[in-house]
Formats: sequence, structure tokens, C-alpha cells
Amino acid sequence: MATARKRGRGYELRVCCGYDITGKKLEKYKRWYPEYGMTPKQIEKELERQKVLFEEEVRSGTIQNGNIRFYDFSKQWMEVYAEPKLTPKTVSRYGEYLKRINQAIGHIKLQDLTPLHLNSFYQNLGEDGISKRRKHDKNGKCIDKGRLAPKTILEHHRLISKILSTAIKWQLLDRNVAERADPPRVPPKEMYYLNEDEARHMLQLLRNEPIQYRTMISILIFTGLRRGELCGLEWKDIDFNNRILHVVRTSQFINGGFITKEPKTKSGRRELTLSMGACTILKEYKAWHDEMKLTIGDQWIENDRLFTQWNGKPIHPDTITGWFSNFVAKNNLPKVTLHSLRHTNATLMIAEGTDIRTVSNRLGHAQTSTTLNIYTHALKSRDSIAADNLDNVLGTNIV
Repeated sequence: MATARKRGRGYELRVCCGYDITGKKLEKYKRWYPEYGMTPKQIEKELERQKVLFEEEVRSGTIQNGNIRFYDFSKQWMEVYAEPKLTPKTVSRYGEYLKRINQAIGHIKLQDLTPLHLNSFYQNLGEDGISKRRKHDKNGKCIDKGRLAPKTILEHHRLISKILSTAIKWQLLDRNVAERADPPRVPPKEMYYLNEDEARHMLQLLRNEPIQYRTMISILIFTGLRRGELCGLEWKDIDFNNRILHVVRTSQFINGGFITKEPKTKSGRRELTLSMGACTILKEYKAWHDEMKLTIGDQWIENDRLFTQWNGKPIHPDTITGWFSNFVAKNNLPKVTLHSLRHTNATLMIAEGTDIRTVSNRLGHAQTSTTLNIYTHALKSRDSIAADNLDNVLGTNIV
């Protein structure tokens, strides 16, 4: 029969599973917490029921407890929680993180894991040679020695904490040791973007580039789309008559294959009004694209995507990133990435006086506060302009 004893706000339930060859008693246990508001009589009655249920679970072999290794539980967590509920890209990233995590702490039982284990792991992640992706300067010399960035180490910590929080929810643990660990501090990340003159100069330089890349980069500047949203665009998403662009999907390349899905938030699915300039660029590109299909003939793989490989297959997102990096370096442009063009779009809209809600809607942010937090620099600039405008309205001679 299961036993129970008070442990803090809850109760520890134990069931004897026999004895090992040395005569040591083998037990399984779990924690049960009464719901708030339950009377002592209700707690007593429910506790007896929980004891019976727990013993049945143990006897049938369906119960687990804190004796499970972190590796085994993380595998179950990925199958039961992550894969059904999270995006394929997130699942893939978590899978890569867990390779490092389980190599370090996978052998440790959940109940034996301590903050010291985690702190030691985070310290090791900051050592040389951990990352397979090494940064190099323009001469090909390695400049980061294969170290993981503090932000990446922090993401490992957050994944561990998320897994342990689930273990608490599933009543395998009563505390999350990750909350007592000390992940590295992440220094504020400098945001790169182009000012008005730099953006105009880039658009001029793009005129001398292949039309497909010229169109992709120009559209990113004009719309602020994410890379995955750009790759997911189809011709039926564009209403040329009303100058409307429908953002309804994103395309990513994960684990050797293309995955197309809807935006992860309701606000990510949106309509954008295109400028006349953006419409002109897209019309010119469509004429070229249609001609390419005719030229390729039977080798063309039919689909409705705007941006494709030579034979009609969806373009690989990294192809765009690689081309843009070379374009920036070749023209000695400011240090910007594809995502910097999204920041450029938002910053220029704010600088021109576009209200923050409109900016947020066009970017597909779930909350306006997200836009406010990211683009504080642009809002400060608008604040200075507002002060000067007020000075002009009221006059500078007032004492």
C-alpha cells in the first residue's frame, strides 16, 4: 500500500517495489499538491484516492519519478511536448542544443541535478572549439576560436529550464534548479540599419545586379518582410490592381528539406499596401520570371513561388543571405544583414512620422510594445523632432 507524508505544502507518496540483492528497499515516489481552498477533510479524502491511483500506476509500470535521467526525460519531452506544439524550426534548434546538453548532464537523474552542474556546463560552453560555425575576417583568419555567443549559451539555459518546468508540471519534481543557476549575461546587441541616404544608395547599386536578387533585396527594404516570409511569397499573394501584398506563409529549409507553414502568430498573417515603386519592381520581375519559365520549358518544376531556383524549385534562404553578404562587401556598404533591412524599413517609417501601431502592423508584431522596445532609437529621434516642431509653433521668443 502506498504511504504519504507531509512535505511543505504537498505530500510525498511512496510505493515499495521490492528489494534489491543487497536487501535495500526499492521505492518509487511522487509529489501531490492539494488544490487551494480544499478543506482538511477534502484533502484527507483526496490523498487516499491519490495513494491508490499512484500504487496502480506503479504496479502497471506507467509511473515515472525523479529517478529518470535527464536524457530520457528530455527525449520524452521532445516527443510529447515539443514536436506537437512547437514549430519545426524551433524543434530542430532544440534538438541541436540537446546534443550538447545531454552530453554534459544527460546521465544525471532529474532529482540529482544541481545548479553547480548547470553552471559548470555553461562555463564549458564558453570555451574554444565548441561551435562548429567559426567567424572569419576578410582574410579568412578565424576571429572567434569557435566559441558560443553568450546569447546562445543563454538559450541552452532556457531550454533546460523549460524542460525542468515541465517535469514539475508533470509532478516528477518539486523545484527547478535552473532558476538558481547563473547563465551568462548577454550584452546589448547593436542594431544595424541603413539611414535614408544609405538605403537610397543601396537601391541605386542594385540596379546593376541580376533582376532576381535586385527584386528580393528591394522588396525587403520596401516592406520589412522577414526572410522566411519573402521566400514563401506566391504570385497569388499580390493584388497588383489594389497594390496589396498578402503575407500568409513562411518558407524555411530545415533538416535537408523545405517546410512551408503559416505565420506563428495571428498578427503575422497580414496585408501590406505596396508603394508604386515596389509594384513597378515586381511587375518587371514577373515579366522576366514568365520569360524564364518559357525558356526552361519541360525542365521547369511548376509552382507559384515568386523566388525560385533556375528550374522552379523554391530558393534556399541561405542563398539569398550569402549573395547579400557578398554584395555588401563588394560595394563597401555599412555592416548590415538581411534582417537589418527589416530594421531599416521600420526606422525609416518612424522617421517619416508613421504612427507606431501602423509600423507594428506592417511588421507583423503581435504587440505594439514589441515595436516600441525594438525601435527606441528611432522614437527618440522623433521625440527631438517633436520638440523642435513645438518650438516652431509656439515661437522661440516666449520668455
